[in-house]
Amino acid sequence: MRDDTIDFIIGGERVAAPILNFAALKRAWPAIRGLATETDLVGQASRVVEIVAAAVSRIRPDLTIAEIEQRLRADEVVGLVATAPLLLDLSGLIPRGESLPGEA
Repeated sequence: MRDDTIDFIIGGERVAAPILNFAALKRAWPAIRGLATETDLVGQASRVVEIVAAAVSRIRPDLTIAEIEQRLRADEVVGLVATAPLLLDLSGLIPRGESLPGEA
């Protein structure tokens, strides 16, 4: 992981997702907004897949939502969801002093 990326494990591959630029943010915004209201793991993972696909779209256009869903193993889902707040924080979307989504 570099200082401007967050690593996600997808299908056994380490995928470095860069800080969201505005185009990626705009594309991922519905998923980001919906992430806080998801109550089950599969729903959360679906939102995170959308966010990751948007984040990597410039550098890994092969990793579409459908492709990530195909590659993502069930044993990687919890880690994917747990890592998402780090990408949002790195991208400046979590105001300083506030908890990351899912934290008390």
